Amino acid sequence: MKLSRTIKAVAVSVVAVLAIAPSAFATDITGAGSTAVLSFMDTCKAAYQTSSGDTFSYAGGGSGAGKTAINASPATKDLAYSDSVDATPPTGLLHIPAAVWPIAIAYNLNTKRHIQLSIKTISDIFGGKVTMWNDPEIAADNNKLAKTPVYRLKADGSQYKDAKGQPVILAYKTVGAPFTFPAQRITVVYRGGTSGTTNNFTSAMHGTPGSIWAKNGNDSFAAANPFDVTTDPSHFQNAASSASVADLADKTKYSITYVEASYVAPKANLATASILNNAGNSVLPDVNGAGAQFEDSKLDAATGIITWNYASVAPAAYPLTAATYALAFSKYSSAATAAAVKKQIEFTAFNCYDTAKTFPMIPIAKTSALGKAILGLTAKIGA
Repeated sequence: MKLSRTIKAVAVSVVAVLAIAPSAFATDITGAGSTAVLSFMDTCKAAYQTSSGDTFSYAGGGSGAGKTAINASPATKDLAYSDSVDATPPTGLLHIPAAVWPIAIAYNLNTKRHIQLSIKTISDIFGGKVTMWNDPEIAADNNKLAKTPVYRLKADGSQYKDAKGQPVILAYKTVGAPFTFPAQRITVVYRGGTSGTTNNFTSAMHGTPGSIWAKNGNDSFAAANPFDVTTDPSHFQNAASSASVADLADKTKYSITYVEASYVAPKANLATASILNNAGNSVLPDVNGAGAQFEDSKLDAATGIITWNYASVAPAAYPLTAATYALAFSKYSSAATAAAVKKQIEFTAFNCYDTAKTFPMIPIAKTSALGKAILGLTAKIGA
């Protein structure tokens, strides 16, 4: 009888050990960088840890901070996330495009209405040429009767896509009506320091036909701008992160800013602009427009780097679309760290969307061209 009880006790103990095995061998990894994806990853953090058994401490700080951490010798983080390419990467650094998302143009005008702005007008506002809300250039954009796409959706709300990967458009609805803009000076709120969101935004401004932005895109808004923003601190104000940019714009009447779209919705005083794209259509910062812009741009599967097509005339393309790159090494000091880094990146790319569906990150299927590129790059991570 005692022997039987002992055997049962041992069996129960073995089952208990097996049940906690994932946490017993958990690996803790650290990261820093993009604040554009900070809330997105925070939302799916618990699901990631349950799935992997690992923990990931992500400090944010901006794309510049992420690149600084990963470029240090030795690196101070296991991986980083950056919304712009690392121009001076250490040996063996991989760029893995783990998220694609739209940059919203958000404004504080005591309305939740989606005003219309062309890319040319946006470039003039943020470049210091258009300084008043009642400027004729802004009024002209909003007097245009534009078309906005109505998409064919599946039962689960996802897109139907055509052979080119573009969303299938069922019809167009006409939008746009005169809006009386106040005779008030515009306050431009921008990201201070170094920011990948800024790099994508200023690159789009530079790529706009007829733009006054002659300099290439840059992580620094001040460095890329055709106007010396330091000479007009009341007109140009900066904040240090995606969240703080949205906060500052929310409390500053008559302001305008650029920020990852999910930061706008919770703000009482902010609304998002509908952008008049190169096809002449009015498109919002959502997964439909971001996906269309991505499909009409170039992905280098070998390097993971995306070259955005700012001249795209795809009907649904949202011109201000960005990618967040996971910056990871091809070699780590331990197999456990390499495996944990690989799992974290793949979870962010393929599984975060399942938990964080309210965020405008495009869903990525492993069988898509982007998904295959991601898997090809994470396969290079090892010890």
